[in-house]
Amino acid sequence: MPRAGQQSKDGLWEPSYAAPKSTLDQFLAFGTRLNRTKVDFLKIDVETALTFAGIAMQAEDRVKKARNRQSARKAYDTVVRLMDRVDLSDEDAQLLARKLKRLRSELATLGEVF
Repeated sequence: MPRAGQQSKDGLWEPSYAAPKSTLDQFLAFGTRLNRTKVDFLKIDVETALTFAGIAMQAEDRVKKARNRQSARKAYDTVVRLMDRVDLSDEDAQLLARKLKRLRSELATLGEVF
């Protein structure tokens, strides 16, 4: 006998049934994973911004310097805006604060006004 959702020998489809509903524990676990993903995004974005700022600081070409400075500033603004929407551990909050402070300093050196 075919399983639900499979075609039988006579060419008819057996009925399929809905998947069981998520439990509260599964829902909470999903929320935890989603938050971790958001934190990881912020960490990656601030690292990317520091890379852009470093390239801008070393660039001799005005256009390249401006483009990378603007990219670093956009990432800085994004991280600052999104930090309030994420539950950060003390360790993650301190790490982001240190990197944002460094990034802000580098951006100020590049001429950004805060």
